[in-house]
This record gives sequence, C-alpha cells and structure tokens, in this order.
Amino acid sequence: MPEIKEVLLTLKKEAQNNKKLFGKEYENTEYIFVWPDGKPYRPDYITREFQKILTKNNFPKMRFHDLRHSCASILYDKGWELKDIQTWLGHADIETTANVYTHISNTRKNNMAKDIQHTFAM
Repeated sequence: MPEIKEVLLTLKKEAQNNKKLFGKEYENTEYIFVWPDGKPYRPDYITREFQKILTKNNFPKMRFHDLRHSCASILYDKGWELKDIQTWLGHADIETTANVYTHISNTRKNNMAKDIQHTFAM
C-alpha cells in the first residue's frame, strides 16, 4: 500500500540521518521501529502505547492483536473471500480465519435478514 511504503521510506531516511547524528553510539539492528539512537522498542511498548491511546480517547479496552480480528471482519464485510483473507493474515489453514478471526457484523446480519425476509412469503 502506498501509505505504508511512504511510512517505511520515511523511517529509513530518519534512521540514516540518526546513524550520522549518533555515530558510534547508534545501535545497528535489523528492526524498523527503533528509538532515534537505534535501540529497539521494548517488546511491550506498542501494547502499552495502544492502551494509552484507547484510554485517552475513551475507547473500550482491547488487545493490540484484536486489530487483526477487526481487519479480517472488515475485509469479510467488504465481500472478500475467506481464502483471500487467510492469505492476507498469513494463516496456515482457512479454519483459523473462518472460526477465530472473522466475525459477522450486525450490519451483515441485518442485510441477511432483509435478504431472506420475503423468501417464503405466499
């Protein structure tokens, strides 16, 4: 996606600038998301920051990982096939995608109800 590519290229440029700025103090790693001195974020950093953002904006608590479930459900609601969603999420088998990650929204349920409503009318 162009937006993601732009973010990654920006991070790459920032890292190159920071390497010059910090010199020998810069910690070279294979990680993309690092502090200005190259040190990687702590493993729980994203989770903690995500919780702060949720709290600040009065959103209900959820795990960062739950965004994968949201992504799967949104793609499903948009009409994508389960096989496509499985590939997008990188699941080994389609049952994981279908039974764990994809949830049917209320809008989709209402559309199903409307679609079947007059099927058996006389």
